[in-house]
Amino acid sequence: MQQYVNLYQNTAVAEMAEVGPWLVLLSESNPSQIQSLLDSPEQNWGWLASAEQLDLSLLIQHWRERMLIEEQGQRSLYRFQDNRVIAHHLREIEEIQRPILLGPLCSALCWDGQCWQCFDNPRPGQYPAPFDTPWLAIAEPETVQHHISRHNLELWLWQNHSKATADLAETRLLTDWLDEQLEKARGWNWHSEEQLHFLLRHQLDPAIAEHPAWTPAKHETTEAHFARVSTILSGDTVRKPL
Repeated sequence: MQQYVNLYQNTAVAEMAEVGPWLVLLSESNPSQIQSLLDSPEQNWGWLASAEQLDLSLLIQHWRERMLIEEQGQRSLYRFQDNRVIAHHLREIEEIQRPILLGPLCSALCWDGQCWQCFDNPRPGQYPAPFDTPWLAIAEPETVQHHISRHNLELWLWQNHSKATADLAETRLLTDWLDEQLEKARGWNWHSEEQLHFLLRHQLDPAIAEHPAWTPAKHETTEAHFARVSTILSGDTVRKPL
């Protein structure tokens, strides 16, 4: 590696740098580096791109301008580093829209989960904000939606309950823990942001995580279940600061 940078460092999501994407400039003189990546696409390590002339600082700026999504007062992260996400978006947007997403990159090689996909950029260059984001209007496959949702919830945990999240991360892999919580939420039909945040916040506390109130009552509706659990677990006798 000649040059590399963590794209979350020194940004509004710096607390997520440990799990953030790395931008790495590979040396042309060592093709074995690329071959080892090509031999293991199922690991979903990211994707490769080429450029005729590249200013790494401008490429960093390019992706940092695209990684944060602000919608209706809510902040989320665009997972452009996920090869499945970028392959899906580059395939679905029009070719004339690719330059906005790829910027100074001439081409991209991405494993879409099934096979390699190659995309050329017809007009490499710098496309600073403000710019259109047609890729955000594209519906994601279910598996990709799950990864994006999990990633955004992990960001929310670090931003809002950093100490409890750090304590948990010492004993559990956060992605596995989040998968368990999302599985519970699906079983209870808890899909709203309010319901998911409530679940994660209280599951962080071991004393509350096993509380019997979580179990849905027979014939209890989703709304009644959430209202009952919220009332019980938000009471002063149960609640603990995180």
